[in-house]
Amino acid sequence: MDKQVLTSQPNVTSSSRYAVGLLKDGDLHLTPVHGLVQLRPSFGYLDKADIKQKADAMASGDGMAGDSSQDEAEEEAKPVMVRFSRPESDEAKARRMASYEYLHKKREEEPWISFRHHHMHEERAESERMQLLASRTSELTEFCTQPPDYLKMLMPGNLDADQEKPAMPNNVISMNQLKSMTLIDRCKALMINAKVIKFNQLLPLLPKDTNPQTLLPKDTNPQTAIRGLQQVAMLVQGCWVVKSDTLYPKDSFSAHSGVPADVISRGRDYVLWRFRQNRYVSRKEVSSVIKLPAEDLKEIFEQISRIKVNHGWEFLCAYDSEFVNRYPEVVQRQQMLWDAKYQQLSKLLKIPKEADKDKPRRRRTSSRSRTKSGGEKSMSDISDTDTDSAFKKVSHNIKRDPMDIGLTNHISNGPCNATGSSIDYMEVDTMDKIPSLELKTELMNFIQEKLYSRYVLTLGELRRLFQMKLSQCPAGHILGTGVSDTLLQQTVVEVGGVQIYTQWPPGVKEEPIFALTKTGDKLDEARAVLWEVLKTTNRLKSSIFKKKVEEKLGVPLSDADCRKILKDYCVTKAAMWYLKGTTAST
Repeated sequence: MDKQVLTSQPNVTSSSRYAVGLLKDGDLHLTPVHGLVQLRPSFGYLDKADIKQKADAMASGDGMAGDSSQDEAEEEAKPVMVRFSRPESDEAKARRMASYEYLHKKREEEPWISFRHHHMHEERAESERMQLLASRTSELTEFCTQPPDYLKMLMPGNLDADQEKPAMPNNVISMNQLKSMTLIDRCKALMINAKVIKFNQLLPLLPKDTNPQTLLPKDTNPQTAIRGLQQVAMLVQGCWVVKSDTLYPKDSFSAHSGVPADVISRGRDYVLWRFRQNRYVSRKEVSSVIKLPAEDLKEIFEQISRIKVNHGWEFLCAYDSEFVNRYPEVVQRQQMLWDAKYQQLSKLLKIPKEADKDKPRRRRTSSRSRTKSGGEKSMSDISDTDTDSAFKKVSHNIKRDPMDIGLTNHISNGPCNATGSSIDYMEVDTMDKIPSLELKTELMNFIQEKLYSRYVLTLGELRRLFQMKLSQCPAGHILGTGVSDTLLQQTVVEVGGVQIYTQWPPGVKEEPIFALTKTGDKLDEARAVLWEVLKTTNRLKSSIFKKKVEEKLGVPLSDADCRKILKDYCVTKAAMWYLKGTTAST
């Protein structure tokens, strides 16, 4: 007991939030801490002393009994079993390396490092402590940080969140993780875990907007939530169901049978489509069409439905009539997407005609008008006898402007017929009929992808991107049947774009320009200020923009947020910011 051993152990707490403070002459000097080591008493040497004492006692006892041992008869020989160890698998090796015995052995094998301890009043300790004092040669800056920014600087977000996640089940997400996600990521995480959910249940879990006057959270805008939700989910029975390609990513495989993800997604989409037609679905009927393994098909049904005796599989959530009545335009857009998806599924799955009886059919020509019977119904409640008239009703409710039929305003794909029959078909389709559902869906997906990645699109740039898209499509693709400028502009507005009216620089030809003015985050109000400024000028400086935001909202805009907004919507030239598409270089 004449000595004491202290053993160092690493501290699991992150040291990025800690600092060493030294107060001298009324000034507080702070030095950041890069690592924490905790010393604790270790009594391993006492165990070694006990073992050594027992060994000495046994050695002395063997010496005293040495003479008598010669008289004893020798022990009988016993057979020894020789065993050969099997080669260690990767899983067994991982378990062995994670065991306490292995970690304890590694820690004991770690070599000791000799060092000398200096008392706090010694000269060496004093000189080291003086290095914690900041020199007065550097000029101190005035502390002029706003309270919210200072609070974030004082308690920054945990950058090592991925490494310090608590051990939780796969189907559970902590609220701390949700708070650090954007709107799209939060919708994706919630939908993957919930599979099926009503809109009024999902809305409280989405990120809150911030009131610039009180700096307090306020309720999420439902339109913003729906815009983000449509990217990861689809509407079934008035409820939101996660998309199949989101649940089963590309290049992945089934955990039960190894079936590729695209095959499972195709079958799941067909199951969802059947639930849009009826509340009860027979597993046997679906299995004969999609031909998936029993385990995979059972997993799909269990995610979105429950078994009910004498009925089959019933959809998990009740029909949400409140959402359907409040947002009819969303329901109509989802109906168009589902009709286009069914056309693709019918080709890929080769659905027979007897399984196609529930699909709405559109007649080419009809001189007879149908009379309405019964009250208003949602698209998910349409019966087999009502599908024809319901589809016609949805088609007539779509608003469209008269489209130009000149050949210069159309973008076509593939060679034209020498007799001109393809041109006549294009003219008839754009003049007398609305765009087909498949064409509308493909066009909306294309424009939504470009608008959400570029934020600003001029009509000329959109036309150029569409030409590039057509060059990558095979001959006879649906996008090559004829798309006018009016249809392009109308589709941009439908996916969330807004036509911007701004001042154009001299010498630049003016054309329609569209932008994604809202993304659902806290900077939407600052973006609105940007559009007001660009109505009166064709260029601006970042300092002027920050000043305008502070005047309108009463809260200063940080440099990082200011630069993010300007980089998303503008280009810089000679220390000035111009809206994308309004300069010759862009």
